Amino acid sequence: MNTDARAVAVVAAVVIAIGAVPMYAGGSRIYEHIAYAGAGSAASADVVAAERLWLRELASPFPKRSIWELTYEFKTAQGAVVRSSGIYTQSTAITAPEPGRKLRVLYLPDDPGTNYLEDDYKLLHAAWYVGLGLFLWLVAGAFVWWEIRQARRPA
Repeated sequence: MNTDARAVAVVAAVVIAIGAVPMYAGGSRIYEHIAYAGAGSAASADVVAAERLWLRELASPFPKRSIWELTYEFKTAQGAVVRSSGIYTQSTAITAPEPGRKLRVLYLPDDPGTNYLEDDYKLLHAAWYVGLGLFLWLVAGAFVWWEIRQARRPA
């Protein structure tokens, strides 16, 4: 294998590895949603505390959305009160999720401490991350294809 072929292989491998990160992030969010929707029980949760995650918002590719770390409580079907925390994303046009606000949570009946706080943007963000990973893989594939094509051209 010559030096140019090795360089192409290394660049392609790096781009594929970088593309795997958003693919994993998005895929795990989609899996989490499907798993809780299938096996989880729904409950109405009351927000106990909310902290805005400013640094995460700055790194987010989605403007006009605020990201919150919420602490919330909900009652299970058996009457047990569960306190948990999770990330919640919402439009900046909506008022802050202040204590007392009601949100929907899905929990596992066998382990209510394992739960999923629903918001309107989780699946949209997951799809965006998967799309970004696929785009990076497409770029890597196009790059390799172009280099192979160039290498096969007569000089």
